[in-house]
Amino acid sequence: MEWACTLTPEIPVTELLARCTLANLPALCADVYSVEHVTTDGAYAHVGCVWGEFEMERRPIKNGVRFALISCPNAFQWSITSRHGATVVHGSINQMQPDPEFAESIVDFMQNFCTGLRQTTT
Repeated sequence: MEWACTLTPEIPVTELLARCTLANLPALCADVYSVEHVTTDGAYAHVGCVWGEFEMERRPIKNGVRFALISCPNAFQWSITSRHGATVVHGSINQMQPDPEFAESIVDFMQNFCTGLRQTTT
């Protein structure tokens, strides 16, 4: 299943890459409580979030960045990309019909992330 939100005006990709780091996740999203053991390249960390504790990966992608809870049984990932005048935050899991409460928690996470990204953008 997937979810998305759109932010306008577009946040420049260079700004996305600078702000959307593992270390900065708690400032971007109230649902991320802790980030520990960030690797020197900034690509991996251990995070505590609304669903528990997981290993997380951050990767630059074309026009943005992708985060993935790599040890999550639901394979939750979200990407933030900017193009054509908008910034899109797109998240997905590996289930087509998740438990309604879990799906609602993902909606809340996505909204909180988008709100945080909007508030921290210069």
